Amino acid sequence: MALALVGCRSRPADPPAEDAGSPPPPVARTALPDCDALLPTDDRELMLPGFTLTQERSCPTCAPLCAFRSESEPGVAVSITWDCNTRYSKADVHALMAPTLEAGGVEVPALGRGAVRRTPAQGMSQVLAWDDDTDCAVVVTWLGGETERAVDVARSALIATTPAILDAGTAPGDEADAGEADGASAP
Repeated sequence: MALALVGCRSRPADPPAEDAGSPPPPVARTALPDCDALLPTDDRELMLPGFTLTQERSCPTCAPLCAFRSESEPGVAVSITWDCNTRYSKADVHALMAPTLEAGGVEVPALGRGAVRRTPAQGMSQVLAWDDDTDCAVVVTWLGGETERAVDVARSALIATTPAILDAGTAPGDEADAGEADGASAP
């Protein structure tokens, strides 16, 4: 699970690019939703039946670290975290995948904008996938048991990640259009 946090903590948040000719930046999120919002109970029960959930906060652009332990298999643990950053929606997905591929990872076809899987240690599988309808990357780390299930968990997490769910972390009042005059009429 520590590996999931390393990727998120290893770089500072990118400063927003400013260009007078560009549209305004997307609505700023004060925080990303918690595990219960990102992975509703029904989705969790389908994805990881018999697992218990604990939640830890990871980094400013990351959602909480959602850690799962198997009740029936004590040696099996799964962690899921989201890293949301506007640079992901603009970056070439092949450039995002390159470091993992160069380190021996393999591409996972038909998963989000792009996805890679690696085995950093025996009995561990880690999947990093970039969502195609949000600016988030999902990191799933599976320890013990059937590590190939990490891809299925990543797929389920990507499906559950929607702009509406992420906007639950939007600061109140941020959604108003900057061009609106809050009820004041024009002269």
